[in-house]
Amino acid sequence: MAEKINFKNMRKELIQLYEEFLKNPSDESIRRKVIKYELDFGGLSLYNDYLKSQPVPKDIENALSGLSTIYQYGWWKDTNKADAHEVFSNENLITLAKRILEDLKKSK
Repeated sequence: MAEKINFKNMRKELIQLYEEFLKNPSDESIRRKVIKYELDFGGLSLYNDYLKSQPVPKDIENALSGLSTIYQYGWWKDTNKADAHEVFSNENLITLAKRILEDLKKSK
């Protein structure tokens, strides 16, 4: 049986997760939470790619995508050396996280 997703609760969870990340981006326990959440729910955003109805709100779709970017390119990886893309610098990840958090809070 299909499970119904409560986007209002998901938005609250994402807000909390982004706030925790912004308070301490290098915290390993937050990294694990980010990874788990993205693995559990990250695939939801694909529904918007396939369904005309666009069932996943845009702010949540962006937040899920942002989690993936944060855990793949964040502080816990050595991506901020000269050979890394500037797009994934720590400063840009913080800017991205702040923008996503702001969008989530606006949509509450």
